[in-house]
Amino acid sequence: GGGVVFAARRVPDFYTRAGAPADWPTLERAARLLTRVQDLKNEIRSKPEWGDTFTAAELNAFFAEHMCSRDGLGSALPEKLHAPRVAVDGDRVKVGFRYGHGFWSAIVWVEFRVWLVKDEINLAAVEVCDLRAGQLPLGTQTILDSVAEAAREWNIEVTWYRHGGNPVGLFRFFADQQGNPPTQVLTLEAADGRITVAGKSSVGPN
Repeated sequence: GGGVVFAARRVPDFYTRAGAPADWPTLERAARLLTRVQDLKNEIRSKPEWGDTFTAAELNAFFAEHMCSRDGLGSALPEKLHAPRVAVDGDRVKVGFRYGHGFWSAIVWVEFRVWLVKDEINLAAVEVCDLRAGQLPLGTQTILDSVAEAAREWNIEVTWYRHGGNPVGLFRFFADQQGNPPTQVLTLEAADGRITVAGKSSVGPN
């Protein structure tokens, strides 16, 4: 029993490395990222071509400033989850959250790969390579169902299947746009400590 508790409470290295101090550069990066995300949303609606690249350091600064508690944007996270952190190692993305508080809290984290499906429009594949609490493997089905439910609120339809023993989700962006959708994601890439997204939109005359 003690070994199980120790394994569950073990903090993965990426989560420790991704911690951002509450200093002025962190505050500034967090503020800039919030503005850039809003600008990107506006560009998707108003520009024929759009895109941006977000580094893991920028994302962690934003998380440290806005999502470490249940106040503000932290309330968007599921109950008991807080303090998210992210790392991008090669083509693998690792995202971790602290679950609970105090001695019995643990880091729940997932490692995944993401890519756009060839010859499909607005369809991305997400392969879940690992899912753990500390060092303990977790069952996936309930968590995957929760991800699909949350994605629908962002106009993303998700279908899960298994490939090579790993869950793979097909994420259909702009699910309410049928046929030849006016908004198309052309780039979705995780590499070298950063995540890049870009695409095009059919913009009518002003």
